Amino acid sequence: MWIFKRVDILPYLFGHKYITFVGAGGKTSFIEYIAARSFQRGKRVAITTTTKIFAKEPYILFNDKIDSNLLKPFIRIGRTIEEGKLTSVDLKDIESLAPFYDIILIEADGAKGKPLKFPSHYEPIIPPFSDLIFVLGGLDALNGRVEDRVFRWELFKGSKGVDPKQTITEEIFMRFFEPDCLLKGVDKYKATIVLNKYDSLMLASEGIKMAKHVGEKTGIGEVMVASVKFGLFYSVVPAP
Repeated sequence: MWIFKRVDILPYLFGHKYITFVGAGGKTSFIEYIAARSFQRGKRVAITTTTKIFAKEPYILFNDKIDSNLLKPFIRIGRTIEEGKLTSVDLKDIESLAPFYDIILIEADGAKGKPLKFPSHYEPIIPPFSDLIFVLGGLDALNGRVEDRVFRWELFKGSKGVDPKQTITEEIFMRFFEPDCLLKGVDKYKATIVLNKYDSLMLASEGIKMAKHVGEKTGIGEVMVASVKFGLFYSVVPAP
């Protein structure tokens, strides 16, 4: 038996300062959604990265030390700007933001806008002090071709032996929720899996089914089915 119910994402953040996001399928949109909602609730929010994020205003560059006079209640922070993106910030510098912000949102993975990804040897870069880790995967990958829907599909092919022209079935989708893929480097006791873009499915029930399978496969107690675009989140958990 499983329990399926609509939830508000904000209470999941309570008591957590450093919140890290890995995987694919809408990380940036999810981060921006959480940041905006939290800021509306009166929280001081910083968005930063151990990889790259778009240099969207308001932002500042973190050089040798932070100038607290430049900090705003809602800010994006990077080291430099390259090709319109803020570059990664050192872990010690992310920690130094703690006195200034209630919530620090960290994008720790890149996927080039694809719904799924296979990590390179240096990915993801998850701060060890992360209080909560959201692992995202895009349900819109289903029924698409591997080479079209998977970032670093060449690595996925080499690891799993999957033909890049093959259609992503439920079975192939599940292979991304293994320790060497979307869960690489993730502390399962801090993790919540989010299957985003259920609105892309013909039947919403397909998303619920996938969430159950992912929960059973990974042993992570709670999986969410979401449409960040529409601000909808559903919790799928085993019945007690």
